[in-house]
Amino acid sequence: MGLATASDTIRGMLFNGTLDVLRAVGADSLAERCVEESGEARFLDFFSYPVRMHCQMVSTALPVLAEEYGGEEEALRRMGCLVANRFLRVGAGRVMMSLTPRSPRQLGYTLPMAYRMAVNFGEYEVRWTGPRSGHFTLKRDFMPHPFHEGVVKTSLELWGAREVTVSGRQTGGLDSECDFCWQ
Repeated sequence: MGLATASDTIRGMLFNGTLDVLRAVGADSLAERCVEESGEARFLDFFSYPVRMHCQMVSTALPVLAEEYGGEEEALRRMGCLVANRFLRVGAGRVMMSLTPRSPRQLGYTLPMAYRMAVNFGEYEVRWTGPRSGHFTLKRDFMPHPFHEGVVKTSLELWGAREVTVSGRQTGGLDSECDFCWQ
């Protein structure tokens, strides 16, 4: 949170994805507390909010989610899966999926564009390492790599990939990368 500036913003879909995970595990009261602590009545998917607010929400929610999913990393992966699913099934993400051929290789074009639509910070790049494998680089992004593993896995599956494997790691303060492949 200390590295975020006042101009770093994210879309409400990330807040709503976090709240969806809380509700899915029956933590409705924690979801309500997270909303109350934010000072917002609700989050509009494509409205921009300060990234610090989302970091605070994730920090508040993570202990409960970690207990439910067997650890913080798995909780963050689950959050990433739900956020990707929400993004690609509503609004601009839905349009993006309808305009492009359904192929996992589309990830190279659409994933950086989707991130750019969701946040106003960071650099995102997909580089192909083989016909069914690639490398996703994230620079200056505030979510830990397990969250992005969930985003990449769900995105590939929504584009038709099967038996998806994603392995991420932090490479610097706000930098991470994910290697991915599918059958």
